[in-house]
Amino acid sequence: MRITNTMLIKDMLWNSNNNLVSMAKKQSELSSGKRIQRPSDDPVGITQVLKYKTDIREAQQYKKNINDSLGWLEVSESSLHNIKDILQRMRELTVEAANGTNTADDRKKIKVEIEELKKEIIVSGNATSAGRYIFSGLETNQKLFNADGTFNIDMTSERNALKPVIGYEVAVGEVMPVGVHPVDLFGIINANNFFDGKITSSSGDTTKATQSKLTASVDMSHDYTTGDTIEISVGGVAYDVDEALLINTSLNPMTKELFISTLKAADNGSAKLGDVADVYFDSNDKLVVSAKAYGASTAITHTISSAGITGIAITPGTDGASTTLTGSAVVNDADVLAETGIHEFVVQVDDTRKTFSVDFSTLSTVADLRTEMQTQIDGAFPPAGTVTVGAVSGGTIDFTMSATNDGQDHTIAVDFIVAQKSEMLTDLDNLIAGLGADDNNAIQTALDKLDLHLDRVLTVAGEIGGKTNRVDFIKSRVEENEITFTSLLSKVQDVDMAEAIMYFKNLENIYRASLSVGSKVIQPSLVDFIS
Repeated sequence: MRITNTMLIKDMLWNSNNNLVSMAKKQSELSSGKRIQRPSDDPVGITQVLKYKTDIREAQQYKKNINDSLGWLEVSESSLHNIKDILQRMRELTVEAANGTNTADDRKKIKVEIEELKKEIIVSGNATSAGRYIFSGLETNQKLFNADGTFNIDMTSERNALKPVIGYEVAVGEVMPVGVHPVDLFGIINANNFFDGKITSSSGDTTKATQSKLTASVDMSHDYTTGDTIEISVGGVAYDVDEALLINTSLNPMTKELFISTLKAADNGSAKLGDVADVYFDSNDKLVVSAKAYGASTAITHTISSAGITGIAITPGTDGASTTLTGSAVVNDADVLAETGIHEFVVQVDDTRKTFSVDFSTLSTVADLRTEMQTQIDGAFPPAGTVTVGAVSGGTIDFTMSATNDGQDHTIAVDFIVAQKSEMLTDLDNLIAGLGADDNNAIQTALDKLDLHLDRVLTVAGEIGGKTNRVDFIKSRVEENEITFTSLLSKVQDVDMAEAIMYFKNLENIYRASLSVGSKVIQPSLVDFIS
């Protein structure tokens, strides 16, 4: 084999360049501190890197959630301590008021202080953390109490039974409930709602309406100008296709675009088919004509006489189906006539929730009740008839939501208000009234009630303390996990600097040697011999 100087030079340049590339790669590792710059550097390692980074980001988010939950618990604990101190002070004042040596004027002075302390309990009940009310269950955007001490949120039967509270996801699949439900802390005074036992907390969905649709196979090699008839009706209105436009010659071959545009342009004298239907070819190259509107009234029919259009199938549109929520007990005229108070029920349609008040003093029969409920509901959920109330004497109170042919399902939910006042604030009102009336029995009763409320506050405070300790342990565990994942990521991704520097120096020496060899390989030119 003959070795030429050109071959030597090419090999030298090739090897020198490879050495330079290796040195550049190692230099990049040193400057970035990362062993894996791109997936091709280590296909297996890059999957581990991505997984560890995901684990680290999850741990960091859990730490944020934990810190938020600790903040929530700290505010709750502070408010509970404040309420406890207020109740303790009230108890001391009540004990003093129960002393037989006090005059009526002395008790009135005590009454004034207790009235102010009651206002502070309302303020504590409306405490917030980061702008969210901590004792309002899931309704954190609404304060718990009105200024008069009544509930500002709807205390429905569902909320009273389930007691939902806010929670934070503090670990994988672990949600920590950190809220305090108002019933557990303040108690409720049952409003003896007329609808209790007659309306059951429940919900239902209407079904979706569907569109009428025509599908067919279309022969793109067919010439539709040779006496073919294509007519499509939507909702009983016929749209005649101009077949003269569907020419298919060697100079003007048929295309899907031409076929679609021609069908869309079909008219009935005042409107076009494309205005009332979508026309397209699906993924299986089937022609589809689909009514834009939903429901059975937009049925598609056809008069198609053409060898080029075969396998015609029609899927009829269907109307949405309504849903009915049936009452749980029979209501009679006598029940309505016997009731004189104001009672509340709740209806929610999709995301719109409304509370309705019915004054039974103006009603005599179930028919009157149904009319009053229907009038209020029609005003809240237009158009009238969206939700229909059914009620006759000897029957149940039912709610029916009509389906709408818009291609969507809709939800209706009903419930009733269990309470408007808390037990704690009602007992304080009774104490204030007893002090004003100089009623020893009322004062003594209030003293026993205060002891019960103090026990309730201490119980809730103990639960908050236990949750705080648990969240602290979870925080430690999450922080340790973050450190572990970071360490594992470093082992896979980061460069061993000492080793990398050693390799870089070695590669640098190799590159320098290759350059030195190159200087020997390159032949002297004629210029080198010119003196």
